[in-house]
Amino acid sequence: MIRPLAEVFDELTDPRERKGKWHKFGPTLTMIFLAVLSGEQGLRGVAGWIDEQRWRLGRQFKLKNCRVPSYGTIRRVLASVNVTELEQRLSEWAAAALSAYGMQDWPGIAVDGKTLRRSGDEAHPALHLLSAFSQAFGVVLAQRAVAGKTNEIPEARALLEQLTLDGQLVTVDALHTQRDTAELIIKKMVRI
Repeated sequence: MIRPLAEVFDELTDPRERKGKWHKFGPTLTMIFLAVLSGEQGLRGVAGWIDEQRWRLGRQFKLKNCRVPSYGTIRRVLASVNVTELEQRLSEWAAAALSAYGMQDWPGIAVDGKTLRRSGDEAHPALHLLSAFSQAFGVVLAQRAVAGKTNEIPEARALLEQLTLDGQLVTVDALHTQRDTAELIIKKMVRI
């Protein structure tokens, strides 16, 4: 049985101070995830969707007076997420989900970096993510945040280290046509 993503979000470390917290970390992340799945883009859209769904979400998450997180709370929660921990937990969840459906073999893995539109503002640069994507199943197998576009090369190696590449066709951008990256892929493809 595949664990609900809400359980994965509940297990994440909440770095916020205890004082003044109205909303639990896991349920807030779950609501944000649901808003994004519903097609919302940007923090204002996510906050608006959560507010529109306040009665349903209030019943689902047993919120007192159906009090849902505000825009400010959503922004603070997202800013405080330990991205490395989140990526690790989601990667483990995706591997377990694929395994539960008998899909351990991924015939092709594409590694690519993208900058998330509207994820930054004047004070914070836009978030740049490097992802390993299963072409056959349409899921992200692993993902890492990249501090800057020029740091993608070492992050790609760290990303590939955590994947099983045996029997896989791995595609990368021209930026990653580096000897060390190629040697890592070949090493990981050879059965031991």
